[in-house]
Amino acid sequence: MIYHNKLTEYRLHIPPKMWQEFRQNMLDCRDINEEVIGFFFCNRHQISKKKIRYIPKAWIVPFPDCYEMQSTSGLVLTQQFHSYLLEKYVKQGLHVIHIHTHVGDIAPEFSSVDDYYESEYSRFLTQNFKRKPRLISGVFNQSLQKSKFRIWNRKGNNFDNVIFSNSYLEMIDIDAETVTEHQDTPTIQHYGIINPTQPALDSQNQMFTRQKIFGETCQKQLNQLKVSLIGCGGIGSIFAELLGRLGVKNWVLIDPDKLETVNLNRMPGATQKMIEQRWNKVHYVKHLIKKIYQTGSCVHAIPTQIDCEIASSEIATSDLIVVATDNHLSRKIAQELALEYMRPLVCLGTHIDINPSDNKPRMFCRITIPPLGGGWCLMCGNIISLQKAAVESAPMQINQMVAKAGYIDGVNDPAVFWLNSICASTAVGVIHGMVSGFLNLSAGIDWIYEFPRAVWHQTNTKHLETPSCYFCSHSDDLEPPTEEFSIESDFEIIDYW
Repeated sequence: MIYHNKLTEYRLHIPPKMWQEFRQNMLDCRDINEEVIGFFFCNRHQISKKKIRYIPKAWIVPFPDCYEMQSTSGLVLTQQFHSYLLEKYVKQGLHVIHIHTHVGDIAPEFSSVDDYYESEYSRFLTQNFKRKPRLISGVFNQSLQKSKFRIWNRKGNNFDNVIFSNSYLEMIDIDAETVTEHQDTPTIQHYGIINPTQPALDSQNQMFTRQKIFGETCQKQLNQLKVSLIGCGGIGSIFAELLGRLGVKNWVLIDPDKLETVNLNRMPGATQKMIEQRWNKVHYVKHLIKKIYQTGSCVHAIPTQIDCEIASSEIATSDLIVVATDNHLSRKIAQELALEYMRPLVCLGTHIDINPSDNKPRMFCRITIPPLGGGWCLMCGNIISLQKAAVESAPMQINQMVAKAGYIDGVNDPAVFWLNSICASTAVGVIHGMVSGFLNLSAGIDWIYEFPRAVWHQTNTKHLETPSCYFCSHSDDLEPPTEEFSIESDFEIIDYW
């Protein structure tokens, strides 16, 4: 069998929570020393000419009664179950990710039997389905800890390797050898003491010497991270500068607004001259980042709404989506894009009102990160209002009618710099924990800070889970067929699955 080595990079990213559920089902559906198989069904996302992602939309692990044969020597699915998979998932245009185990705990290799049947099955998919879905196969050891993945071409005569990740952020693990060229430069050792025998750092590395306690890998990942920031106002601008100073150099900035005098109390470095020159907020935030990195940064400023095609396509290629807007519609669209492209979403906001019990101001800031891969989202978690999002998306005449009826306040919400700073800095800390791994975000978080009580409230995210959510639920996709299920199929069934 030919390994087809070309420059295209293929990626498969399965979020931690989804992978944990899939893996546990795989382990539960077998006896000792039995092989087991499971399936993901994915959309294809062309990130660039030479980079392709496969995004899981559903997964399924067959019950023992779905097999005609299940042993150490091989696996054969019943024709009825195989037909179910073809009709429900493959016929809808989803690509097939086939995962199976080999007995033992050593690093697995594809066998000659795997080669033969996978080659046949890739041809079967091409010949029987109009959209010609691709086959990605993965082999694991029996504990599902070590793996190899490959993607077959449609003729079934060659394949390419696939980069598999089940971490929260889809970032390649950085091998120690990739940073050996910098091993002779000073590093922080023994809790911050610099080894004086090593030569001086270049200015870019020296900038982060006091962050070395978090590890070289964490810093390199921060430098490589690509962040889409939707909303470059009072919270977004502070957030961008703080995260930029942590080491993030690659940005997509989206905001249609220009700087106004009312922004000066909340946006660091903004000046009256910028307002007179009618600077876009995205260009102002780009200016902040470029002041940190005169070279080596990449900032794409897009002065449009989030639903603009160019904005949506750039968001889809990002590693992380952050929304810091003051309306419900943009947050809804950001959540939909995050779900579609399986990207982490961070939602930031503040609120100030008068406490009716004592007639004094009270202030809140909120950091919300829904779980990657579903469970709950901004919509079913009631973080945003779909009703308000619908009004905001309506034509201007409708908005004016609603405002006259008393449903919309004519004055923007109150805001102050220091409250925005608490929100932005906490979000940067959470993202630092996300990248370095000292925070577990697989179930999502919803944190609310209340002042002057100086209390952090942490929502129990179990209460936010909504299995029937229209936007984020995959519950229908995860149901295996019952014994009574039957399906008529035009497909010729082959013995492998």
